[in-house]
Amino acid sequence: MRAGAYLDALRASPVASVRDLTGGRPIVILSPHPDDETLGAGGLIAEACAAGQAVDVVVVTDGSGSHPRSTQYPKQKLVDLRYSELHEAGLTLGLPPDRITFLGLTDTLVPKSGPQFDLAVKQIADIVRRSGAGSLLVTWEGDPHCDHEASAQLAKAVAGMIPGLKLWAYPIWGWHAEVDAELDLPAPHAWRIDISIHQARKLAAIEAHASQMTDLISDDPDGFRFNPESLAPFLGSYEYFIEVRI
Repeated sequence: MRAGAYLDALRASPVASVRDLTGGRPIVILSPHPDDETLGAGGLIAEACAAGQAVDVVVVTDGSGSHPRSTQYPKQKLVDLRYSELHEAGLTLGLPPDRITFLGLTDTLVPKSGPQFDLAVKQIADIVRRSGAGSLLVTWEGDPHCDHEASAQLAKAVAGMIPGLKLWAYPIWGWHAEVDAELDLPAPHAWRIDISIHQARKLAAIEAHASQMTDLISDDPDGFRFNPESLAPFLGSYEYFIEVRI
């Protein structure tokens, strides 16, 4: 299936509520980097928190790869900044800091197998079990980013360990796929969530990730920054969640 047709089908998916998606049970959101959860599921987080539904966010990497040549923000200072930005974004959405867990794997180096992979699976599964979550959300396996692909594999491994756990995927970089690119995936079975009442809070939470959205870190010519085009898919009134079948 071509990426353009896949994304068109995703945009036309049925509208549902967060309760429809999760059954009203606690939710765990797996985020490759500090900001993916805000971009792809910030409205869902805000709606669930407003309804008193427990949400945990697990961040896989330390986010240190966004500005690798900055001297103003060397690695640990950048990691600390990105963690603090996520705490601020979480509070904006109604998510307290004690519901955020950082696994601390190195940005761009998340494994897809081996001891470090197995340890991460155990850590995530422990959080899912402790929270009583019925749903695990992760970035889409079709996202063209190594950490997003690895995070999708982590989530599948966790879902395979916990009977009854529903697995959903939210696209990030997949929204920018070449329309004629071939995807080795079936047509999506997905729902879209109307987050219009939370759009202002989501935008404020996105803005809290200032290192990714502004020129706050200005001394790295290779540094990452969102622009209006790359940010556009996350500013609308819907968020999209694809059912992942194990």
